[in-house]
Amino acid sequence: MTATSAPLLLSRPHQAGATASCVTEALAGVLQSRGRRLLFRGVRLLLAGGLGLGAARLVQRQLTEVTSDQAFLNAPITALRASIGGQLQLAPLEPGTVVRCGQVLFRVENPRFGNLEAMSQLNWIQELVDRLRVESTEAELRHTKQEQIFQHYAALFREQLVSRIEYLEEESKVALCESTKTHKREQLRSAEARCRELEQHLALQKQAVTTMPFDGVIWAIRAQQGGEVSAQETVLHVLDPQRAWVDAFLHEKHADKFQSGIAVRIRTLDGRETWRGHVDSVRAGVGRMDPENSVAVPAGDLSRRRIAVRVKLDSVPPFDASQFFGVGRSVVVSLAEHE
Repeated sequence: MTATSAPLLLSRPHQAGATASCVTEALAGVLQSRGRRLLFRGVRLLLAGGLGLGAARLVQRQLTEVTSDQAFLNAPITALRASIGGQLQLAPLEPGTVVRCGQVLFRVENPRFGNLEAMSQLNWIQELVDRLRVESTEAELRHTKQEQIFQHYAALFREQLVSRIEYLEEESKVALCESTKTHKREQLRSAEARCRELEQHLALQKQAVTTMPFDGVIWAIRAQQGGEVSAQETVLHVLDPQRAWVDAFLHEKHADKFQSGIAVRIRTLDGRETWRGHVDSVRAGVGRMDPENSVAVPAGDLSRRRIAVRVKLDSVPPFDASQFFGVGRSVVVSLAEHE
């Protein structure tokens, strides 16, 4: 063995170790690559399964659930009008303001009121009251005097100093005086009541106060503070949230699934708010007629072959007064097959 072959012999163990290290790294790479493939395959299977499950649930929902084509929250709108013409004194109100029942909303003042016919009637009835008071007082005095005379005749009759005919005549005079007194009192009472009515009527013609008829919210203000309004002119529109409902419109093929009292689900378009209600009534002929007046949202132009389902809410909609309790907002009404 020469001197040059010694280094070669010494390097073979080193080469063998390097080869083993390469084989180990290759095996590790293969195993790692297989793990990644398995992981990715599992993820793909999970995604495919989720998509399949979602598609199946969507198909099931389409087959088993009835959903409205169009639906919105609605509520009655009450117009408050000026009962007389004059200058408007409006309370500091804004649309969306909550107002309690009995709260003063506006006043109408008309200090220049001068209805000659009403004033002449009042003057005449006041004169009649004064005359009837005098006549009633006279009738009472006459009845009292006639009672005293009758008592005297009754004593004489008991002593047989006067005839029975004279006694009966005096008794009839007392009865007549009493009837006259009662009649004059009734006339006086009726005239005084009529006088009070005319005075109240004249007072109302000079100033009229309008209060809130229920707990609600201001929907719209149609007049301005300090402005002149005429009689029966609309000043405010108010909304009653306690009487809110949902108008839902569905295809006529679903008419047999909606009966009065059936429970339904109501949700907003984004699905954040959900509440429940029940069917109150079902009306056909939508698109041919509009039976509603004085509502927040009219039915509008709707396609034919639809039914109008009115849903009564089981609770107040989950909106506040600044949102007008959601009135006018589009919603979705659904009826699951199992319900």
